[in-house]
Order: sequence, then C-alpha cells, then structure tokens
Amino acid sequence: MKQRRIVFGNRKGGCGKTSSSVNVAAGLALAGRKTLLVDCDAQCHASISLGFSPYAQMPSLYDALTNEKLKIKDVIIQVKWPENLYLVPSSSQLAAYELEGKRDPKSKNRLANLFMTNEMTDFDYIIIDPPPTLGLLFVKSLIAANEVIIPVQTHFLSMESLAEMVRLVYQVNATVNPELKISGILPTFYSRQIKLAKDVIKEIKKNFGEDMLLPLVRHDFAIAEAPGFGNCIYKHAPSSVGASDYASVVERIDGNCSVNFPGKNKNVNNKALKNKQLKIKLQQNKRVRRKKKRKS
Repeated sequence: MKQRRIVFGNRKGGCGKTSSSVNVAAGLALAGRKTLLVDCDAQCHASISLGFSPYAQMPSLYDALTNEKLKIKDVIIQVKWPENLYLVPSSSQLAAYELEGKRDPKSKNRLANLFMTNEMTDFDYIIIDPPPTLGLLFVKSLIAANEVIIPVQTHFLSMESLAEMVRLVYQVNATVNPELKISGILPTFYSRQIKLAKDVIKEIKKNFGEDMLLPLVRHDFAIAEAPGFGNCIYKHAPSSVGASDYASVVERIDGNCSVNFPGKNKNVNNKALKNKQLKIKLQQNKRVRRKKKRKS
C-alpha cells in the first residue's frame, strides 16, 4: 500500500489531539499496519502516553532536526505493545528549536526530508502529533504530511477553531505542500445527553458533508487514564467504549482492516446479552399478566 502521512492537528488545546494520534497509531499497528508515531510536541505527551519518560537519555526528534548527520531511523524506538508500532520520541528541547529553527531558512523542509529516505518506505503509516499552537513545528508537520485529520471537541468554541484549521490547511496546500488535504474530522468527547454535542455534529455535516465525518469518540474516562499507565486505550481498557470507538475510527481511516485486541467488544457483548435477557423477562411477565387476566 502507498504510505500515508497523517497529521492530527488542531490549534485548540483539549480536543483530544494527542489521545487520537496515539490510539489511532496503536490501532493501525494492531490491524497489521507498520506504523510510526512522531511526537512533535515539546510537552512529550505522545511519548509519555506510550510509557517513555521525557527525562530519559535517548535520541529524540530534536537530535534528528538539529544534527544533519543523523537520520530519522537513528531516533526511532520500537514500542513494546503493539509490536508493529514505532515511535520518534519528543524532547523538551523542541521548545528551544522553535526559536533556533526560525533563524535557519534551510530548516523549513527538514522534517519532510527526514521522511523521504529509503528506509522510511517500510512504514505503511506515519502519524504526526504536532504542538497545539501555531508555530514552526506545527507548520513543519503540515509540510511533512499529505493528510490532515482534525479532532474536534463537540463544544461550541470548537467550531471556530475548526474553521481556522481548515483555512490554515488550504493556505499550506496553496503555498508549500500541494499534496496536503483534509481527510476527516474526528468528533471527540461526544455525549448524546448533551444537546449542544448533537448540534455540533449537525453543523459539521452541513458545512463539510457526512463523508468527511469520522466515527464519534464518546466521552470516556478510560481514555484520559491510559497515558498515566503508559499504555494505549486498547491495552489499558480493552472493553471500554473508548477502545471500541477508536477501533471504529481506525477501520474507517484505513478502509480495509480490522483492529483486533484481547477483550475487544467484551462489554458490547455483555450488554447485548443483558438486553436479550431483559427482553425475555418482559415477554414472560407479559404472558403471566395475560393468564391472570383470562382467569379473572
């Protein structure tokens, strides 16, 4: 398959950008796709989410960007689980690189050039987690990618940030990277009990079309807990709605895969069984009431 380089980007913080990057990358790996997750954020949240300490003495993206002798393969780490997942870890030094890189005109395409080497063709997917602010690394991520998925929290203010992100993608497409396109909008923190969330979904469908809308990721505390254990959602809480929702997102993005992991759909199957048992019980109660009515 042709390699896909996808940025999960939104200038608004708290939209589930890093959670989506990590769990989509892990889901693709579980589906048998060789996947590289690139942590471009100086906060190192994607690296931490997979169990890597930002204080560990190991090569990072910063080293590959600042040392021309290094190739991207020199800073890639294989994640223990799932086995098809690889990581380019971040470093707090990337915050300083935002300033250093602006002074170097050659740095604009440095990240993209790192991905254009022969050894990188082995990867089916490169998932990029950029910073949440519009700076040098954010723009570099868009230049290096050929697709953008925009995570959108189903709240009112998210619609404004979505519009800003769309304008930015079009600008980068027109000036620097003609391959760049928006391949999906990912609603996160969805709760059907909240009317506003439903209104946001309707607004996205109205402005971008139903085909652009990826499967909903429901609000699930397990998604927020997983990084604290250094695991993706599929390992931390495989029977959670978060794991089920992100698996659906991955299968929709790829279009030809199945995300399999121990414990998948366990809760869904249990719920279906309980519903079936409840239905049988209601039918039995109905029969009993009919019999009593006939006797009377």
